[in-house]
Amino acid sequence: MKLIISVLLSTLLLLAGCTSVEERAESTRIQVPLPKDVRSAVIQAQPMKEGALKNVKGLDDAPQFFARVLKTELIPRHPDWQIAVAGEKDAVSNPDVTVNTELLEVDGGDPALRFLIGFGAGAVVSRVKVSIVDRAGRELAASEISEHTSCPLGACTEDNEALVRQNLTSLAHGTAQFITNPSEYEKRRGSGSESQ
Repeated sequence: MKLIISVLLSTLLLLAGCTSVEERAESTRIQVPLPKDVRSAVIQAQPMKEGALKNVKGLDDAPQFFARVLKTELIPRHPDWQIAVAGEKDAVSNPDVTVNTELLEVDGGDPALRFLIGFGAGAVVSRVKVSIVDRAGRELAASEISEHTSCPLGACTEDNEALVRQNLTSLAHGTAQFITNPSEYEKRRGSGSESQ
């Protein structure tokens, strides 16, 4: 009996972590592949529209936070690029590509539902519109990407702000994959993916 209880508790603890699921919108547009000679990129974070930030306090810096995490995700993928966030001291004035990001939704969900019910109840949801534009102002690719973070067994103990920042970090990871190779991303992510 003790062995069965031990196995059950171990399984519950293993499954209790939060799970993030990434989804790509059907509105992905890929005009042309990224130019091979890209050496500089600037991430332009658009301000959030009123009402886009819900159920979380202390996250007024969400667009800038997302842009900085996106930069961190892109650097190892493109070590030969100079990557900066617009408005920061290392920003390039005339980049080869500009990555425009707009957080359309950042919803902290309901921590009580996540803890008490789990299985997707009270999920944290974020959604970004991203477009890649070349130096001439032509859109190369664009998409909407969303990230849902939930607790399968209702055991999330993080406060809402920490869980939302974790969700935005996962969203930045998927967005960096899209920016790196939009057509390959579209093939791989057609049905969504999971990360932890």
